[in-house]
Amino acid sequence: MNPHRRLSTLHLLGLFAFTALALNDDRFVLGVGSFKLSPFDVLFVAMLVVKALRLADPAAYALPRGLLGLLLGIQSLSVVYLLLVSMHHPGIETGDVARDLRIVFYFLCTPFLCYKDIDSPAAYAVLQKYIVAACLAVATLMLLEQVQGFSVSNPLRNVRLGVWAIPFGVVSLLYFRRTLNVSGPKAYALTVYMLLALVFSLNRSQYLQLAVSVLIAVMLGAGPEIRRRAILVFAPAAIAGVLVFASIGYLDVLANRIFSVERLDEDSSYGARIQEMQGQMDFFAESPVFGKGAGFRSWVMGENGFELSTFAHNSWAFYLMKFGVVGTTMIMLPPLLILLLTLLRRYAHPGLELHRRYLLATAPVYIFIDSMSGGLAYAPKTAFTGFLLCYCLSLMRNAQTMPVPSTAPSAPSPRPDTGRRTPPRVIPHA
Repeated sequence: MNPHRRLSTLHLLGLFAFTALALNDDRFVLGVGSFKLSPFDVLFVAMLVVKALRLADPAAYALPRGLLGLLLGIQSLSVVYLLLVSMHHPGIETGDVARDLRIVFYFLCTPFLCYKDIDSPAAYAVLQKYIVAACLAVATLMLLEQVQGFSVSNPLRNVRLGVWAIPFGVVSLLYFRRTLNVSGPKAYALTVYMLLALVFSLNRSQYLQLAVSVLIAVMLGAGPEIRRRAILVFAPAAIAGVLVFASIGYLDVLANRIFSVERLDEDSSYGARIQEMQGQMDFFAESPVFGKGAGFRSWVMGENGFELSTFAHNSWAFYLMKFGVVGTTMIMLPPLLILLLTLLRRYAHPGLELHRRYLLATAPVYIFIDSMSGGLAYAPKTAFTGFLLCYCLSLMRNAQTMPVPSTAPSAPSPRPDTGRRTPPRVIPHA
């Protein structure tokens, strides 16, 4: 065994995603000035330390060639650009700059830090186990909160728990049940458990994400097994869910939450979101090319109102305000190319192809839907996005290094020609 294998970032990457999803709570956050240090921040630093300790390993820092090298070059330019334009902004605190750059670097740098350590079917199985474990932890915490404070008149919501990952866990159990070593009945029970927590979260974006992801997963699934499994899971779960929620009076709560989209003008939070986005776009208009800079602070309705810079309900307005057209383009180009170059091609290796279909069904849907509600301006979500992009990037590298398993029987060695001709053997039909 090579010594550097003991310093793999694989499990750190899995814990990075797990803590961002399940341990994003004020009880685990350490305030350092205006910067909040979370468990996933510590794990990101740990990944950097591991990479530094592997300086003596030539393979760990060998620069990739071809498309991988191109992606790394573009990403390096983006990082250098962000560091240069974030220096020496008068009136902006260093802690605020670090807070904003952290959001960006999680999905910009994590893929290139860890993709080489995802180098085998066993490594992909580890990633899948972390995804499902994180989803089950989120579901458990969500349901425990419901048990402690269930109310039909004032339903509980926890927007910090990573319910946005539950669709990934559901599709994982559809695609990788055997990889996860989960029996059919247990997979069904775990899926229903996660769906129950997702419903109680009252998160409309993730309802849509789940529906689209499962539909795409079924369409991309090889053979009828995935379709049959999806029907066996979701049809009974939907019927049982309607009956249970109707019996406890929660069906009206759920229906009001879903169909209140049509009455957003009556929702006070909707009005605040409109003011947030309008304020961000006004600042963008003042500096459209390079933006106001990382760490820039601004408020809606005064300093006691909504702070535009630490959270935004529209990621694109947030990035345009902070980094302008040039910075936003440079930030988003590497992730977009990773998705396009890794997911829009078929892989000869059946294992890699299955993982490609899994990611194609889940990752673009999540990134698109959540970016419209602030996902790429929120550190836990960009940490999970970096995890997904690393997953994607590993497919491209492994397609170059993993041998394609041969399914055809080996051809018999040719016999020497002796000049004699043996009459063909007649095989009787049954």
